[in-house]
Amino acid sequence: MRAFIGISIPEEIRGIYSKYFRSLREFANINFVKPEKMHITLAFFNYLDQKYMADIKEIFDEINIQQFEIYCESIGQFKRRGIPSTIFIKISSDILNKYSSKLHDKLKAKNIPFDDKPFTPHITIGRIKEINDENLYFKAYKNIANKFIQSSFFVENVTLFSSNMVVYKKEITYNFITTDIV
Repeated sequence: MRAFIGISIPEEIRGIYSKYFRSLREFANINFVKPEKMHITLAFFNYLDQKYMADIKEIFDEINIQQFEIYCESIGQFKRRGIPSTIFIKISSDILNKYSSKLHDKLKAKNIPFDDKPFTPHITIGRIKEINDENLYFKAYKNIANKFIQSSFFVENVTLFSSNMVVYKKEITYNFITTDIV
């Protein structure tokens, strides 16, 4: 199954940002992430065999950390071939970075295959299909960046989510294993 280990975003934080970027829609064709699907991905599995479930639960139990705070600092864009492809919220937390590093090390130690890209902590807001007017898009983006409202939240749990593609670009997500952080 397609899956990822991630952190859900609290409703009050989703509420702050879910409509924040909508003005960009005038200048670009953007698929915005539904507020209830906003999350921080810690590890992505293109295909996760069921046989690894017990190992992942064990890893969650081994990485025992206390509740910690994540800071939403600014906005950013990932680019593909120099063209913006994803709009996101830049986040920071030293504890999150340490947790992610431990998680990746333990996944490797148990030979659980995952996408081992360098961890870039962020919350995806939308994926850009096409920019219709570059000048107006970048002007609107800069305006949003200048007015960005910083916020923070405490992480309460980390979850293994199943993420199945039902139809092209339509996704159903299920919580599989959740570990509470206290």
